[in-house]
Formats: sequence, structure tokens, C-alpha cells
Amino acid sequence: MLVVQPPSVRVDMAETTPHEEHLLERLTMLENTLARLAERLEQGLKLLLRQSETAYTNHALVKSLIEILNECGVVDNSRLESMWRAECNKLSEKPSESPSSSQPEKKARKATGKASRNG
Repeated sequence: MLVVQPPSVRVDMAETTPHEEHLLERLTMLENTLARLAERLEQGLKLLLRQSETAYTNHALVKSLIEILNECGVVDNSRLESMWRAECNKLSEKPSESPSSSQPEKKARKATGKASRNG
């Protein structure tokens, strides 16, 4: 049989004051929160690993397709690479631009409570 006791039971309650008990409870809450955070971080890392594996697989597929098309004479490899680099340069330049220069300003609206369905 497995008996689970909270970490605050490690200290003899007869020798503690109410203030110390409060601190032990808070410490236990922090330990539990930290454990949940560690679990979430682990889940996030697993997700990142899966995304990385998927990206690598997709990259290998695209590379294989390009090689096949190049062998068949359908695609000019040097032209494809220059076009690809140009697109990459465009994408890297876009985030440096300010968002207000490409989109008109929108007024911010404060959200208050629940949104009603009737208006």
C-alpha cells in the first residue's frame, strides 16, 4: 500500500507555531506549482522536438523532390536557389519594418467582462 503525505507532515506540528504552519502550507503550494510547471515545460520540450523532427522530414522530402526534378531537367537548380535566397531575404526584412507602416492604425477597444450575444 502506498501512503501519500503532504510535505508539511515532515515537521512535527506540536513544535510549530501557526505562523510556521502557514509558511509550510505556502511552501507546499509553491512545490506543487513548481512540479506542475516542470511538467508543462517537459510537454513543451516534447512538442518542440516533434516540430523539429517534422521540419527535418519535410526538408528532406523537398530536397529529394528538387534533386529528382533537377535530374529530369524540369528545374534549374541554380535559378531555384537564387529565387529561394531572394524569398528568404524578403522574409527576414519584413519583421524589421514597423507594423504601422504597412497597416492602418486601428483603435484599441477595452474588453469589459463577458461579451453579450445580443449586442
